[in-house]
Amino acid sequence: MFVCNILLIRKLQKVQKQRPTMMHDLYVHRANRLSMKMTKMLVLCTAYFLLATAPISTYFVVESYLRPGYEESGNYLALAKRDLIWAACYLFGLSNYCVNFYLYTATNDRFYKEFKALIHCQPR
Repeated sequence: MFVCNILLIRKLQKVQKQRPTMMHDLYVHRANRLSMKMTKMLVLCTAYFLLATAPISTYFVVESYLRPGYEESGNYLALAKRDLIWAACYLFGLSNYCVNFYLYTATNDRFYKEFKALIHCQPR
């Protein structure tokens, strides 16, 4: 995801440089501003996704090595701690969905306006 975001940002920068030759000057500034906002939203959402899913991914790797030892030892305290760590990592991973909503609302005016209209039951 990180590499694809970098490639996408490079492509958007290239298009942004070409935009003045393809569009009227009145629209270039607006299009560039929208492009920058969307790029920021993309980078923030991806960064938080990677941050939020790193613990559960790490847990699965570490747990695959430790599982045989835990199951053979019958140490119920260690098993309970393992389950607690799994639950915390899993919930942190799920927080990505909640944070995405706030990132979309904060960085995307169109999304915010549509959400506001939806909450107030205004027809579009």
